[in-house]
Amino acid sequence: MTPSSQDPTTDAGAPEPGRRRRRRRTDDAKNAPPAKRGETPNGRSRGSSGGGGLIPASWGLTPTFRVLLFLGAIVAVMSFLLYNEYLIREVSEQERFRAELYANLYGLAVSEALPPEYSALIADRILINPTIDLPLIVTNYRGEIILEKGTGLLAGDEHPETRRKLEELMDRMDAVNEPVKAHWTTQARGRVYIDGTHVIVTDPTHYPVAWAGEDLPALVEEGDPAPIQVANTLQEMMEAGVQPKDFTAQASNTCYLAQSGDEFIIIEMGNASPLVWGGDQLPAPTDTTAYSLVRSSYDALAAEHAPVAFQLRTEHFIHFGDTELFNRISLAPVVTLGVLCLFGLIGYVGFRNMRRSEQRSIWVGMAKETAHQLGTPLSSLSGWLELMQQRLEDLQQRGDKSEAEAVASIATEMQRDMGRLNQIASRFSQIGSVPELQSGDLGEVVTDSLNYFRGRGSQFGRHTFEADVPPLPKIPLNAELMGWVFENLFKNAIDAMIGQDGQIRVLARLDEERDEVVVVVEDNGCGIKAEHLPRVFEPGFSTKKRGWGLGLAFVKRIIEEYHSGRIQVMQSERGQGTTFEISLPTS
Repeated sequence: MTPSSQDPTTDAGAPEPGRRRRRRRTDDAKNAPPAKRGETPNGRSRGSSGGGGLIPASWGLTPTFRVLLFLGAIVAVMSFLLYNEYLIREVSEQERFRAELYANLYGLAVSEALPPEYSALIADRILINPTIDLPLIVTNYRGEIILEKGTGLLAGDEHPETRRKLEELMDRMDAVNEPVKAHWTTQARGRVYIDGTHVIVTDPTHYPVAWAGEDLPALVEEGDPAPIQVANTLQEMMEAGVQPKDFTAQASNTCYLAQSGDEFIIIEMGNASPLVWGGDQLPAPTDTTAYSLVRSSYDALAAEHAPVAFQLRTEHFIHFGDTELFNRISLAPVVTLGVLCLFGLIGYVGFRNMRRSEQRSIWVGMAKETAHQLGTPLSSLSGWLELMQQRLEDLQQRGDKSEAEAVASIATEMQRDMGRLNQIASRFSQIGSVPELQSGDLGEVVTDSLNYFRGRGSQFGRHTFEADVPPLPKIPLNAELMGWVFENLFKNAIDAMIGQDGQIRVLARLDEERDEVVVVVEDNGCGIKAEHLPRVFEPGFSTKKRGWGLGLAFVKRIIEEYHSGRIQVMQSERGQGTTFEISLPTS
């Protein structure tokens, strides 16, 4: 079902909601004064920016200029975005360089590679500086978290949830920035535990790094955790009160452990010097002249038992994230794009409203011009009707009863049609003003509109009209505009049934749950295509060759904007017909 192109009631505009509320008196179209040359019926000049003008305001912009303006705006926006992206990338690179430099200085300051005074200076200016918010996580060579800064979490907190959050944060840091490797000291301390059968070497944290003795497994690959058997043996030795022997080695050098029975020797291969030893057959560690003897003993032990190689590792890894400034800079493109989209949306809405305002101005001007133009033929018809009345009186005086009845019948129908035309002219003249709502009977409005089409069955085709309209409560409505609504729906239904004997059904009821009056209009016409359903109420949309596409748009406006109701297409199938439903509040 599409808006009619044959009935003026289906192609006319509806009153404007945005106008000031005022009551406008309208005279019959036959008494309307003629418009002055160059003016519309409401007195405005043609081409003015007023709502009644036939030519809407165009802001003086030609279509070509508008296209160029639009393209220029797009170029300007794209240039701004590209330049903004360039600046952000430059600042981001500088910020990342600062972060990497800070992380390296951090690792250098806590190491023993610098003199104490330089380390103190770095610590004072960088490490404890509150203005530097670089988040850091420090791990040892085994991946254990030993220090954090600026993360909002505590590395010393042994709660599993805290450790999990720190590890997740560290993974995110490593995905963005490569960890910085740092040696906190050039010399590493070690400890040796021996009970006469087993020898276990640990780092300062009591973590086993080398071992030898009965029932102990072979040394695992570097980086693998120590076997549980070694850890248990070390725990037993510590609980038994075994006192360890401390030694120091260069962190970068490989050490070797040789052991047999209660004798062991650890040497450093960098200078081939013994570091620590023990056993009844070996000299005391304080005897510096015995290094050659210990070295010879080591060769003998190494020949008897293969020595175990190990390192006392001191490197740490500094994992760092992005500063708060960098994070804010990273969000700048998103914020910029969001602002541009917001302004674009505002511009689009403004332009759309401007176009709608122009269209409404056209419709209002056309409607008022139509109301004015109807005045001339109505005046002529009024004159012809007076002549028919005189003719009727002459026939009655002459006693020509049959001819008088025929003329009287024609005069009556002409009188009804003139009343109809005056009603249409009144409707058109109300466009642009807010209609007044009065308590009325919706069922009576529906019945009157249906009877009008019933009485002109020969004009509209061989169609049947059925109505089930029970007594309904009175509701606030404008009878003229509401009659316009149903005339549009009936006329569109008739147009959809051209070439066939159709049927139009009207059903009305009271929905007490929603406190609404519901009217359903059904037909068995050609139906509406599925792709056209979302657009049937759009102004200007029509599937008819001569249709203006305004009828259903005005129906929707009258129902929803003026009467606070709803109208929708409940069902429509090609070849099966269409069903419209109107719901109006009772108060």
